[in-house]
Amino acid sequence: MSTSRRVAVERLDLDGERRADRDRVVIEAPLQLRARGTPVATIMRTPGHDLELVAGLLHAESLPPSLCVQADEDAVDIDLPAASFTGRGLLATAACGVCGRAAIADLELRAKEIGADTRVAHAVIAELPERLRAAQAVFEDTGGLHAAGLFTTAGALVCAREDVGRHNAVDKVVGWTRGERIEPAAHLLVLSGRAGYELVQKAIMLGVPVVASVSAPSSLAIELAERFNVSLVGFVRGRTANVYAHAWRIGGAPAPAAPRSPDR
Repeated sequence: MSTSRRVAVERLDLDGERRADRDRVVIEAPLQLRARGTPVATIMRTPGHDLELVAGLLHAESLPPSLCVQADEDAVDIDLPAASFTGRGLLATAACGVCGRAAIADLELRAKEIGADTRVAHAVIAELPERLRAAQAVFEDTGGLHAAGLFTTAGALVCAREDVGRHNAVDKVVGWTRGERIEPAAHLLVLSGRAGYELVQKAIMLGVPVVASVSAPSSLAIELAERFNVSLVGFVRGRTANVYAHAWRIGGAPAPAAPRSPDR
């Protein structure tokens, strides 16, 4: 199974250089777990060692060691009754899907494409990881937390939240916006770690047009960003950054024609 693939990127430098290049990103794909034929959970993972992953999950959930068979590259069959998984927070939902295309198709039913023509300078984005870090009071003491921050396009921090789980940190920011008069389309979301599929999905549901991360995006995160017209920036470190989707919003590049809807 392939664990990574090459994608097109636009490399930015604060000296003003912009150049097209290729980068290798880790593959993020759903693995469906089926208990005697019944789908019971879907795990987002990097393909490979799937049977070990499932065995570890069963152990962590105090489920008995069971025969597991790799049904195909995106599914594992488990010789346990489906009722064994009830109440464990692992039950599959319509949001999961069993492949990247299914996950995107499901999101299309619940989310809108980001139509904002919001622009943000690369020089602003370059400063945001450090500004987010400065707002991480608990990280300063422990070194053990992820963070998410909502910034204006001028670089002003409006909300930062920390959590041991990067998904939780983003959820806290989103929850804060529910009680504030915030126009998400005029802001960008900054992540202290990897930009996975679920974090980009949360940004889309919020309506934020730019997601920037100090680390790498996954393959499915890039696909989501492309489809929903989100500018996805990774490896924001010092003077450089990589743009994996919709680079026209970053650094003043000209806007393209209206995004096309996908073939259905």
